[in-house]
Amino acid sequence: MDFKQRHTWLKIASCKSISAKKRASIWQKLTELDQYEMTTQTFAESFFPVDKHAQILMEIETAEACFFDDITLIWILDDAYPALLREIYEAPPILFCKGNIDLLQQQAIAIVGTRQMSEYGRKACVKIASELAEHKLTIISGMAIGIDTTAHRATLNKQGATIAVLGSGVNKIYPKKNELLAKEIVKEGLLLSEYLPNEEAKRWHFPERNRIISGLAIGTVIIEAAERSGSLITADIALEQNRQVFAVPGNIFIDTWRGTNYLIQEGAKLVMNANNIIEEFIQIKP
Repeated sequence: MDFKQRHTWLKIASCKSISAKKRASIWQKLTELDQYEMTTQTFAESFFPVDKHAQILMEIETAEACFFDDITLIWILDDAYPALLREIYEAPPILFCKGNIDLLQQQAIAIVGTRQMSEYGRKACVKIASELAEHKLTIISGMAIGIDTTAHRATLNKQGATIAVLGSGVNKIYPKKNELLAKEIVKEGLLLSEYLPNEEAKRWHFPERNRIISGLAIGTVIIEAAERSGSLITADIALEQNRQVFAVPGNIFIDTWRGTNYLIQEGAKLVMNANNIIEEFIQIKP
């Protein structure tokens, strides 16, 4: 098996026993070892427990490279693969995309936050996303209810570009109430996932995909988040990736603002408008 060949990864992606998370960890280990060729037997023995060897060998031997209509597959060594994402720990070796993949080469800001947003949080999100879109920055989020959905819609309303990083396959929109939003994003932006196109959302997918949201962006803005939330996980990951973290200040008496206020205490830049973000990046002109 030659792991510097696109075809190899398309076959691996079609194996039911090899999850998206496992694919990423395999690629990470291969790059650390600088070893990209091995037999299927060595592959099974190196990355899977003994009781899985026979199953993995059978799946690899019978696998056919996966292809899907209307979906673009981007492999990690393709020119189209986003350079910033390639830098992160356990970068996804394959991306499944619907929409405008050229957006992956544009500078982007991630916006994430609570599903239970307040009216103040909604207004702050609309303001910041709209202003960033007006400055031609791509807005990345996770299409969850609340802040994520608001960020996508505010961007589209300004005819801006937005990327939704999904915790499901691009053919299995979650939550279902965002199916119309997903169609709008495909027309003007991009749906992206490391999961197979017809894979349903699972609870553990959402923290897994957070590294992609922050990994695609030059900075991440947290708008309204509790102390223990997925948004703070995303902020931590962004810092690990050496990316800038921004936070909108909020009411000290409301639980869903304790996380963002905490981030500001810990050194995240306080944000009141898009210029507070843009001025951090010299190469971006307001």
